[in-house]
Amino acid sequence: MGEARHLDPRTKLVALACMAASVALAPNMACELLLMALAASFGAALGKGGTSVLALALYAALLVGAQLTPLLGNVALRTLFASFLLLLRKVFACGLMAYATVSTTHVNELMGALARMGAPRSVTIPLAVALRYAPTIREDWGFIRDAMRMRGVSPSPLGFARAPMRTIDCVYVPLLMSASRTSDELAMAAVARGIENPARRTCYLHFEMRRLDFVLVAGFAAVTAGMLALRLAS
Repeated sequence: MGEARHLDPRTKLVALACMAASVALAPNMACELLLMALAASFGAALGKGGTSVLALALYAALLVGAQLTPLLGNVALRTLFASFLLLLRKVFACGLMAYATVSTTHVNELMGALARMGAPRSVTIPLAVALRYAPTIREDWGFIRDAMRMRGVSPSPLGFARAPMRTIDCVYVPLLMSASRTSDELAMAAVARGIENPARRTCYLHFEMRRLDFVLVAGFAAVTAGMLALRLAS
């Protein structure tokens, strides 16, 4: 378990890509359940056991909702809910693995791994900016939520149902202003760190594929190949 928590970032990225392909190729519900169990095991191995258990519970709720959808009398409403639940069911395993990968991998590790894999800067730079910006959004949302409560506006879904336009104004306007300020700060920091330098960037982090990494890559590749074979056979 401890060794699994220190997987090479490239292993996590390959596993995530294989999971996305496997979910797209899964021919039936049994295969999707197997992939969800595999994603939960992957998350638990990376130290996200609580999140994995919660994801499994939510996935079970989705399955129950899918079984109850045909009982709806309205055809349009039944089609809407069925399509929405199918989409959620398809992306749930990938979302769990993506969360486990991002939350257990530092941004510099992820960027170093992508550079080792030969990813272009047009991919690595926007990804680095997005990952750096995520904690800022979380911090700004805390401030916005406190300010809304001081003004008697509830940030809960019930508050949104009571005053949707006012709630949207109280959320989106501060977030957009903060995003503009943060983007300027990130741009200045990137320029100061030599982002415009055309030379090949180096990394002081040491990346090494160990035996467990190769075993996991081979295992996820085998799962993807199995899903492809089942899809072709069905």
